[in-house]
Amino acid sequence: MSSRSLGARRLANLFTFASKPNATPKLTVCRTKMIMEYGRRGEVDKAVQVFEKMPQRNQISWNAMLSVLVDSGRVGSALQLFDEMPHRNSTSYTSMISGLSRSGLVLEARHLFDSIPSRDQNVFSWTAVISCYAQNNEPVEALKLFSGLYGALFKLKILPNSHTFSALLKCCGCIRSLAAARQIQSLIAKLLDEEGEGCVFVHNCLIDVNAKLGSLVEAEEIFNRMRWKDLGSWNAMMDAYTHHLLIDKALEIFHSMEEKDTLSWNIAMSGLLESRRGEEALRLSLLLRSGGSMKPNSSTYSIILSACAALTMLEFGRQIHAITVKIGLYWSNIFVCNSLITMYASCGLSEELKRVFDEMPKKDEVSWNSVIQGLGQNGYSGKALKIAEKALDSKNFNHNTFVAILTGCSHGGLVKEGLDYFHSMRKKYGIDPSLDHYICVVDMLGRAGWLKEAHSLLGSMPLAANSVAWHALLNACMIHGDADMGRIAAKELQILEPCNARSYLGLANIYGRTDKIEESRRLFDLIRKKELRKEPGCSWVVQT
Repeated sequence: MSSRSLGARRLANLFTFASKPNATPKLTVCRTKMIMEYGRRGEVDKAVQVFEKMPQRNQISWNAMLSVLVDSGRVGSALQLFDEMPHRNSTSYTSMISGLSRSGLVLEARHLFDSIPSRDQNVFSWTAVISCYAQNNEPVEALKLFSGLYGALFKLKILPNSHTFSALLKCCGCIRSLAAARQIQSLIAKLLDEEGEGCVFVHNCLIDVNAKLGSLVEAEEIFNRMRWKDLGSWNAMMDAYTHHLLIDKALEIFHSMEEKDTLSWNIAMSGLLESRRGEEALRLSLLLRSGGSMKPNSSTYSIILSACAALTMLEFGRQIHAITVKIGLYWSNIFVCNSLITMYASCGLSEELKRVFDEMPKKDEVSWNSVIQGLGQNGYSGKALKIAEKALDSKNFNHNTFVAILTGCSHGGLVKEGLDYFHSMRKKYGIDPSLDHYICVVDMLGRAGWLKEAHSLLGSMPLAANSVAWHALLNACMIHGDADMGRIAAKELQILEPCNARSYLGLANIYGRTDKIEESRRLFDLIRKKELRKEPGCSWVVQT
């Protein structure tokens, strides 16, 4: 018998019992269970009908109805019910704070927390408001609240638990403060039971935050000290190694794991892709897909499509596209669609990437950025700018939108349009130009032959130019055969990258193209004498 049939029978039995006379206390319990069951099934209106017809309600009934409304996203109705409650307890307050948090109503959640009587304050309400700040991108406020209330709540014997610490560690990661994470870590050592069930979960968070904030040695020590490890521990340590591009160490853990889940496979594949070992990532994906109980999820397919994009494996990418359509991900998962746009863009198929974009039922900023970037880099700058205007008008833009726009203008030779967008970023759209944007403009000016203007921009911009910026200018000098400007760019590159042969090779090529053969030979001899190597190139176009 299906779970749906069992649920329907359970509800029928509850309703039959609830209709019997002389069963008022049990009737309340029975109808409360019906409310919870309807809520679990997503039938909120039926739950409301049962609640409204209840002759008597207790605190559990009120809290059950409140929880159903909160879980279904009906925050307005939940607030109305909360105001009508004859009595509230800690569960009522915690549930309402969680609902406000999910709706992004942070100030309202904090006001409600501050209004809780001391008798109803507990670790759950405290954790709920800290999590509210963490989930709504206000990590500093979460840490301020914790440090400000810790002493007072400690006197009330209200101590943080594993969920509190996990939310706080997430906040430390968001503000990239290893010092704050270390302070939280010392409290964890003092207050959490090493044998407790939640301690493993917190230590997994510690591994993650230490690795992400640059302290891989501490992450390893935490992992090695753990008496008990769950699957999340192994995944966290493997992810720590991939974050530091130590893919071989990550693979050692992966192959030694007796138990794996889909996340384990995704971490390994993603690490291989980031380490420029895309073919190995695809081979690993084939092993997962040919396996037994474990199945790829949306993240798996996004990683596979990213590998196809990096390797321009169009046919394999099309096969994955067909699979995502067959299993329903294409119509429901925005991340898979975004990866498809990038894959088709890398393979030069502008019509296909535009079709994916047009067929997406929902789009986010990454979707808009990806299609603008894809069209622009494939020579369709006019189409890219039309879509960019729609993105800007509908406020679906961020920092990377302008990177995509300026890149498109650069590839299409649309210097005037590109400069207009660049100068309007701060004034019209409230985005301060970053080094990425300046590099895009330098590249755009350089490609168009405006080398003096590009050099002038490098000298006047408020940010220090890096090697990518100077290489953009050097590359433009190679295209247009400007040896004088090329020497300036090459000299700056040699200061920034004294052991990299890129600057010497670039200038040697310029000399070769301008018939300065002796100067070109002299530079090639210098490269051999100094045993310089050309480091792998990098792009100034950041991920969308």
